[in-house]
Amino acid sequence: MSHAVYGMMNLNVVKFLNNSGKRFPVNLRLSAEETASLSEDVRFLEDIVVSGKAFAQLGTLYFDTQIKTVIERPCRRCLAPVHTQVDLKEVFEVSIPAGVDILGLSPQIVGFILASLDPHPLCRPDCRGLCPVCGVNLNEHPDHTCRDADEEHRKLRDFLP
Repeated sequence: MSHAVYGMMNLNVVKFLNNSGKRFPVNLRLSAEETASLSEDVRFLEDIVVSGKAFAQLGTLYFDTQIKTVIERPCRRCLAPVHTQVDLKEVFEVSIPAGVDILGLSPQIVGFILASLDPHPLCRPDCRGLCPVCGVNLNEHPDHTCRDADEEHRKLRDFLP
């Protein structure tokens, strides 16, 4: 068998293939430092930890896992960092390509994490966001007032004959 490597969270599948149908424990860890290139949308603050059981049958690996990590994303209104604890239970399968004894699981695991996240994170439910004129954080400066945008910016119609 070749030693093809497809990702940073790698699983040696030889034991699974040699013991078809037998469940084995799976314990994988991907350090937070190694996750920088996995997603532009989130920053991983803690290692990604995957634990559970898996078995192989007819060229497919079947997983029953728990996935844990902590991520950071910007608030959709004020851009402040929002930390989210991720704790997922995932049951999935992965085809084992012929001649491969090391299988990379990073894309699937990161995909499960990203799919589980709220697409519009808020730093707090009553986040006031940023001033649409000058960009001041309205949570930090609740009494902020700005000149009307029309006073500072011309409208397109001002340039038309």
